[in-house]
Amino acid sequence: MKDKGKFFRRTLVLAILLCVLRVGTAYSVTKAEFLGSLLKARGIDWSGTYEYDNSSPVAFTLRTGIVTDQVGDLKKNVTRREALRWCIQSLGLSFEAGIFSDYPTGFEDDSKLNSFERGCLVVATNMNPAIFTKAKSFNGQNALSSKEAQIILDRVRDASRNLTFDMVRNPLEGLRVFVHREGVFTGVPAWRFYADGIKTRPAADTFKKFLKDEGFEVSVFSSEGVYGVRTQKLESYHDVRKLMSIAKSRGLTFRILPSMSNTNTQIVPKFWVTLVIDPSHWRIYPLISKNSTKDLLKLSELSRQYGARASINAGFFAVTSPGRGYPIGALKINGKSISEPHDGRGCLAWNDDDEAIFQVASEEVEEWDDMTNIIQAGPLLLDEGVASSVPEDFQSSLTSVRHPRSAVGLNTGGEWVFVLVDGRNGMHASGATISELTNILRAQGIVYALNLDGGGSSEIIINGKVYNSPSEGRERRISYALGVLPR
Repeated sequence: MKDKGKFFRRTLVLAILLCVLRVGTAYSVTKAEFLGSLLKARGIDWSGTYEYDNSSPVAFTLRTGIVTDQVGDLKKNVTRREALRWCIQSLGLSFEAGIFSDYPTGFEDDSKLNSFERGCLVVATNMNPAIFTKAKSFNGQNALSSKEAQIILDRVRDASRNLTFDMVRNPLEGLRVFVHREGVFTGVPAWRFYADGIKTRPAADTFKKFLKDEGFEVSVFSSEGVYGVRTQKLESYHDVRKLMSIAKSRGLTFRILPSMSNTNTQIVPKFWVTLVIDPSHWRIYPLISKNSTKDLLKLSELSRQYGARASINAGFFAVTSPGRGYPIGALKINGKSISEPHDGRGCLAWNDDDEAIFQVASEEVEEWDDMTNIIQAGPLLLDEGVASSVPEDFQSSLTSVRHPRSAVGLNTGGEWVFVLVDGRNGMHASGATISELTNILRAQGIVYALNLDGGGSSEIIINGKVYNSPSEGRERRISYALGVLPR
């Protein structure tokens, strides 16, 4: 009996010890647990019960597209790579991850990640606050422990209140790229789906009827000589996936754009990219179609025609028919006048020695005669570092409302600068007013600047890569651009 009692006591002590160790152990977290906690960490308004049905916070997160992945079995453990993706998506940083998908992560095992995940890792370790800590290995396939999950979610919570992300790239000698992102979306996203590339109106009408039979209300639109269909706001990302599958099966191109308003106007996402151009290595040059000055081309097409290593959209233009139009305002290229000035609007004139004039067009500007290149847009933004006070009679809907913006300028070091501010995307970027744009430029040491065409035309390409998210979800055809060419 003594031996049995002794054995029982030992067994009891061992059981208690195991319980103590169990309590102190960091356990793996299921996908459902992580997604539910992620929604809470993001601070997005939700009320419901924690279940695996359509009334759960997990279903809410997936249905609304706060996380766009198809996550599989929610009862399985979440891996580190899945947590990485979902945090970046929930913060609206997927575009930034795409930009840096080819950037070194600093982790030895990043080859086990796909390109998007590598971009997510770059963003997650360089943002402030950083979601993941830099280390020798990432171990993306490992299950996420409860302890690590809590650390990550706390950082997501902090980022939801005060996110900043700044990165510098040097794609070529004499070119420096600065990418800035701040703030996060605070509303609940809805989505608009566009299917493009339908050749005839009857074909578009037939496709519209097919989609109606599938439960989708769409309208037909025409753009650049072809047709497409677009939905109303879609509350469910599951519907977006279904439409993607249908479009792919028919060989159609498609675009998916978020449609939302931020509930907290004090915390709106902002994004801009700045390209600084060393004039000892590069010159800027107007790019217009080599076939006809009446052609409208995508920025990527104009860049290829000239072999430009970087480019940004330039002045305003008119559209006369699909793929055809003309510049509005002054345009002079290599000494040849293409278009006449519009009096009272801002211009940039320069020559091959990078002597430049930022000035409002008028008959008194005799210095322009010595300039080989002129573009016109407006308004002027900065003159010797001071916000321009010259009235250019633009409507307040252009100047005082946030839009995507493009600008060209000179900094205190005499370097050319292209700046692009994204907008009209509630998850990624809210845009800027003219006043906000001026402040962004001045904070970067830019002393002379001209506002260029904006909105859906705003686009910047650097070393073959589009560094912004065009507000229409695709490149718009434009009349002309500014390119960066070798000296």
